[in-house]
Amino acid sequence: MDLLADLTPPQREAVQHVNGPLLVLAGAGSGKTRVITRRVAHLLRQGIPAQNILALTFTNKAAGEMRERIEAIVPGARVWVGTFHGFCARLLRSYGSLVGLDASYTIYDQADRLRTVRDVLDAMGVEESPITPEKIEGAISRAKNDLATPKALAHRARDDKDRLVAKVYAAYEERLKAASAVDFDDLLVHVVKILKEHRDVRAELDARFRYVLVDEYQDTNMAQYAIVKALSVDHPNLCVTGDPDQSIYGWRGANLSNILEFEKDYAAVKVVKLEHNYRSTKNILAVADHLIHYNVNRKPKNLLTENPDGELVNVTTYARETEEAEGVAGKIASLVREGSYNYSDVAVFCRITALTRTFEQAFRSARIPYQIVGGVSFYERQEVKDVVSYLNLINNPKDDLAMSRVVNVPPRGLGKTSFDHLIAFARDNDLTLLEAARRAREAPGLKEKAIRAFLDFVALFDELTTLRDHPAEVVILKTMERSGYRQHLKADSKGDGEDRLANLEELITAAREFDLEHPGSTIQDFLADITLASPVDRWDQETGAVTLMTLHAAKGLEFPVVFIIGLEEGLLPHSRAFENPTELEEERRLFFVGITRARKELYVSRCRIRTFRGQQQATAQSRFLMELPEDFLTFDDRSGVSSVETRWGSSSSGYASYAPRRPQPSRTPSPSPSGFRLTTAAQLAGGGSEPTAPPKPGELDAFRPGASVLHPQYGLGRIMAIEGAGPNRKGRVAFTLAGERTFVLAKSPLKLVGKGGAGPR
Repeated sequence: MDLLADLTPPQREAVQHVNGPLLVLAGAGSGKTRVITRRVAHLLRQGIPAQNILALTFTNKAAGEMRERIEAIVPGARVWVGTFHGFCARLLRSYGSLVGLDASYTIYDQADRLRTVRDVLDAMGVEESPITPEKIEGAISRAKNDLATPKALAHRARDDKDRLVAKVYAAYEERLKAASAVDFDDLLVHVVKILKEHRDVRAELDARFRYVLVDEYQDTNMAQYAIVKALSVDHPNLCVTGDPDQSIYGWRGANLSNILEFEKDYAAVKVVKLEHNYRSTKNILAVADHLIHYNVNRKPKNLLTENPDGELVNVTTYARETEEAEGVAGKIASLVREGSYNYSDVAVFCRITALTRTFEQAFRSARIPYQIVGGVSFYERQEVKDVVSYLNLINNPKDDLAMSRVVNVPPRGLGKTSFDHLIAFARDNDLTLLEAARRAREAPGLKEKAIRAFLDFVALFDELTTLRDHPAEVVILKTMERSGYRQHLKADSKGDGEDRLANLEELITAAREFDLEHPGSTIQDFLADITLASPVDRWDQETGAVTLMTLHAAKGLEFPVVFIIGLEEGLLPHSRAFENPTELEEERRLFFVGITRARKELYVSRCRIRTFRGQQQATAQSRFLMELPEDFLTFDDRSGVSSVETRWGSSSSGYASYAPRRPQPSRTPSPSPSGFRLTTAAQLAGGGSEPTAPPKPGELDAFRPGASVLHPQYGLGRIMAIEGAGPNRKGRVAFTLAGERTFVLAKSPLKLVGKGGAGPR
C-alpha cells in the first residue's frame, strides 16, 4: 500500500516526519486518525521496531480504531496503542512495588471511591459531615490532579471543612494502600512519582519508547504532561496531535497550555496544520468557524472543505421543554419516514444529562428507538458489580471492599453485627478481611452460625482462587455456579431475576470477546479493561437507534444529523462559567465540538420557558446563538409569541443585554515567561527546583484572568480578576480548597502553573 497516495500535502508532511518533536494541529474532521496510523506505519517501514513505538489516546474506542487501522496496513505489527490510564496500569504491574503496590492490585471505580470515603467517615465517627462524601471525593480527586499530598492539604486548610477533607484524604490513602488498590487518579500519579524518583526507570522507559505519539493532546492534564515529558527527555521524538478549539475537559484537570505552549517545551519543533475538513457541509463549517473566532486562547486556523453547501443550519425556538422534545422527535420521525436517514444516523446532544428525561418520554411516545450514552454504567448494575467484585477478590485477596460486597452474596445468613465483629477483629490484628474470616473462630463476639458462614466463604474463595490464571469467561461462569449466584437469581421468580441474569449473560459475552481479542490474558487484564472503559466505549452505532448523549460524551464521534438542544443562558453556557472568561471559552468550544459532529444536517433549539430542577422559569437565549452567522441559518419560531421581535426574540425579555456583535479575528495568546510547573522535564530527569522569589515587574503581565497559579500555603488556584495597574496591581485568586484570596502581585509568592492564562480579553 502506498501510504501517501491519498493524502494532502500537509498530511504527507506529518506522516513522513520521523525524528524530532512534531505538533499536528488537526481541525475537526481533518483526517487526524488517518495521519496518526499512517505515520506509525511509516515508522515501521523505516525499520523502527514496533516495541519502540507508543501511541496514547483517551478512550478504548479510539485506541481500538487506531490499532485496527495499523494492523490493516502492517499485519502483525504489535505496536503498543492504548489509553493513558491503560498504559499506566500496565506499567504499575511491573513497577508498582516502587510505590508499595502488589502486581495484583485493584483499580477502584467511581462507586468504589465514594464507598471508601463513606467508610472512612464512619470509621472516624463523623455522623453529620459538614461536607458531603461526594464533595470530599471530588476534593481528593482534584488534589491528586494537582499532585498535592494529604499533608499539603492539611497545611493549607483554612477551616473545619478543609481539615476534614485532609484527614479523610490521609485515611483514604491508607485504605487504598492496605488493600493494594488504586483509583483512576493514582494510575497517573503513581507513574509520575516513579518517573520522578527513579531515574533508572525513567531512562529505561525513555529508551524503550523512542517514538511517542499522543492523540487529543489538548486534553492532557498535569500528570499526563509530566509522563509524556519524562518519556521524551533522551529521545524527544514526540508527536502530538490535537486541536485547542476542541479542548473541553478543563473541569477535570485538562491543561490547554500543554498544546498552546508545545513549541516552548521542545526546540526545533515541526508544526503542521490540518485544515481540510472531510466531514461536514460548507454551511455547518461556516457556522462553526464563525463561532470559534470569538475565542482568544487558540491557535488560528481555517476550516476548509470541498463538500457541498448542504442545508442551512436550523435554529428553532419552542415555548417549553416538552414542545422542544416533541418537536425534535417529530422531525426525526419525518427524516426517517422520508427515507433520508436511519435512526442510527441521528444524535441529540445536551449540555447536562438532566435534560434527557423529556426526550426519553417523547421518543417513547413517538415509538422512536433510542440509546443513552453516559447514563448508568452497565458495570455499575448490582448483579454485574457483585460478580466483578468476586473477580476482584480472586485477583487481589487484600481487596477488603470486594470482600465486604460479596461475603454475603448470595445470602449466607450474615448480618451487620457479625460483619462489624469481623471488621473490628481485622482492625485490631492488622488483618485483611479475608484473613480475619479465615480466623473467624478467634474473633470475639461471633456466634457459631456466623463463624460457619465465614469459614464456608473462605472455602469457596480457596476453590475459586485456583481459577486466577484462567480466561475471564471461564472464571465468571465457574464463579456464578460455585457461589450459587446464578441459582439465586433464577429463584427470584417474582422479582427482576430474569433481567439480572440477562445482564450477566452480557457480561459473559463481553468476557468471551475480550478473551478472543487478547489470547493469554487473565482476569486482571479483563478487570482493568472494564474498569477503565469510558461510556463511549460501550456505544454501539449498529443498534438502529437514535443516540442521546451529552456534548462532552460526543467528542470524537460524528453523525449525519445532529440536534443540539437547550441553547439557553445557564445551560449552554453553564451558569458557573459566567464570571470566568477561561471557562466561558471552554463552553464555547463545547458548542463548537457539538456543531462539528454533524455531517449533513444540524438543528439547534431553545425554549422560552423551561422547568428545571422543579422550577418553571423564563429563559434567556444563549449568547452563543447570537455569535452564529445569520447568512448560514434558517429560523423557526414555534413558541407562539406574537409580540414585535428581533431575529432572536423579544427585546423585552431580557435578551437585549447580549447584543449581537461581529467577531474579531482570533489572536494568538501573548507570550509569557517560562512558568512554574509542578513536575518539569528537568525535575523528572533529576534536575533542580524552581525559584521561589516574587515575580519580577516584567513578569507581571503574564498574570491574567484564567491563569493557574501556585501558592506555597494555599496550593493551586486560578486568577479570577486583575485590579489596578503598575506595582500595586492586585490579583483575586480562587484556590481549590482555600477559597478566594487577593494579593498584590509584585509582593506575592504566586507562581504560574503551566505557561500563562487565557490572555487579555
